[in-house]
Amino acid sequence: MKLQWNFYERTINNYSIIMRIMSSAEDDLLISHVPRVFVEESFFDMCKIMIDDDGIIREGFYSIDDTLSSLDYTSVATLSGNSTTASLIDDVFGYGILYIYPLRRELKTIGYLALGKRYYMDVELRLLRELEIVCDIYNRSLLLGGGTDRRKGFRPMVTFETVLEVFPDPLLLVDKKGYICYANRNAKVQFETRKGFLLGERADKAIPGLPEDLVKKSRPFRGEINYKSQNDYKMFRVESFVVKEEKGRGEWRAILFKDVVKMKVSEEEHLVKKRTESVGMLAGGIAHDFNNMLTGILGYAALMRKMLTDPKLCRYAEAIEHSAQRASQLTRHLLNFSRRQKKSNGLVDINSLLDDVLFLLKESFFNIRIERDLDLGLPNIKGDEAELQNVFLNLFINAKDAMDGEGLLRVTTSRQDRGFICIEIEDTGKGIDEAMQHKIFEPYFSTKEDLSNLGMGLYLVDKVVKEHGGFIEIASEKQKGTIFRLYMPVPSMRVSERRLKETPHASQNMDGRTILIVDDEHMVRDLLKGVLAEAGATLLEAENGEDALQIYTEKQDDIDLVILDVIMPGIKGDEVLRRIRKARSNMKVIISSGFMSEEQRAKLKEYKVDGFLDKPFKDDDALAVVAEVLEE
Repeated sequence: MKLQWNFYERTINNYSIIMRIMSSAEDDLLISHVPRVFVEESFFDMCKIMIDDDGIIREGFYSIDDTLSSLDYTSVATLSGNSTTASLIDDVFGYGILYIYPLRRELKTIGYLALGKRYYMDVELRLLRELEIVCDIYNRSLLLGGGTDRRKGFRPMVTFETVLEVFPDPLLLVDKKGYICYANRNAKVQFETRKGFLLGERADKAIPGLPEDLVKKSRPFRGEINYKSQNDYKMFRVESFVVKEEKGRGEWRAILFKDVVKMKVSEEEHLVKKRTESVGMLAGGIAHDFNNMLTGILGYAALMRKMLTDPKLCRYAEAIEHSAQRASQLTRHLLNFSRRQKKSNGLVDINSLLDDVLFLLKESFFNIRIERDLDLGLPNIKGDEAELQNVFLNLFINAKDAMDGEGLLRVTTSRQDRGFICIEIEDTGKGIDEAMQHKIFEPYFSTKEDLSNLGMGLYLVDKVVKEHGGFIEIASEKQKGTIFRLYMPVPSMRVSERRLKETPHASQNMDGRTILIVDDEHMVRDLLKGVLAEAGATLLEAENGEDALQIYTEKQDDIDLVILDVIMPGIKGDEVLRRIRKARSNMKVIISSGFMSEEQRAKLKEYKVDGFLDKPFKDDDALAVVAEVLEE
């Protein structure tokens, strides 16, 4: 059984256990009643408490199944091995797991608190830590309850306050008018001002974000607040409930604060990644459709230009071809952006990555002049392309906001000494004063007064850069712009000089060759048929994977080459390729596609691919790739 409690539910249950322990502060109740509390408020099926009182063993036991009561003090002590720390043991005494907590007075073990689960389950480390804290509080309560002379007017509230001081989270008690009458140690550290004001203050005034009518609520309250104090940002999950002293001697409202910034940061990181992945998928799909259309435009424009004799019409055809080529640059950048959204650890070309991001942003930065000075000899770095791409997106968008959408953005790359490269991003915006420069990388820090717009961008930038072994420097003054310098390590590699082999020119005479073209776009098929037929090839065509496999099955002995699109309705290209290879391992195959996901690329590597024809392409591109593959 896999533990499924979320952290919030566990927190409520843990505090409930502690409160019920406090209400059982007398010695006898702490032994006889508390086992039932642990079972009712936790995921365990059994609790047994055993105390050695000068040789007399006092016990408290509660279980959802009374047959599981075979534990005795000697057996548990032996199982614990006289350890002073808690133990978690599998499959013992009829329990799938058994948690044993030694109860201590100073260094002496005076008993054991045993918790059993009938069936085995995985217990997370953080849950064990929470359980240990609760058991520590019970141990303290036991010592205070048992060592107090009741004839001297012992009041359980003394034990209550003592235990509250060691709570891991801030806790307040407020009276019926909303004024703070008690704050534990963590609450004072978190909320007390430099002048020491907290006790005696109205809770909603001392801690902005708390509801004004909180003390008027008769039912428990649960919610979240954003807290800001001197540029310190926190997010708390708040729980509030009524606490009554026995015999009606007092009533307060307890307010518990759980810092959830780390949890919210993780959630925000996950959401950012999901959003960018969604944008990447959308961009990839759009680019794929555009590439199919551009293949027809670019290919037919090139063919038409070769056939025209009128100089004026030739210029028109060249203009069409040039426009299609510019459009293909946009789809190339979109495809690069899309492919990087899949987590990919390897060598990263920083110049190419910056070029893609700036190309895609330039239209929305229409009042911002972009200058770039990229070192053409910049070495690749090792890292995650998707995360680094998002780093630059965040920095560029922050620069735009700092300049109010108008100014100069300068991007420079260079190689530094000691194995680092530097990416410098400079804007002419408002600048950041020195005090703020130490805060901007904190999670949820923002200079905006509206607490609903707390920032995460620069925190994620700093986190990713550090995870890649790099660091960031800032140079900025108010109203004088800002420079971010990102230093990233270059992997040490032995580079060997390799001479480029001259590729002999392949013959484009395809007489006697039979080629199967598989593509769902008729314009692409018609273009390839026209170009390859003119070179002498015999053409077969299929508009989907089903037709392609049928044709291939019937005529595979006659086919010399298959030009295969990857993204098609019905059976996809990678599955068609797999079946072709199964039928005939040496069949020559060229993959023709305008977009492939990282999963598809990885899958294609499992099979031999003889060449790639990336869309959009011109007639000469198609002839060159096909001729080269046929001649190999």
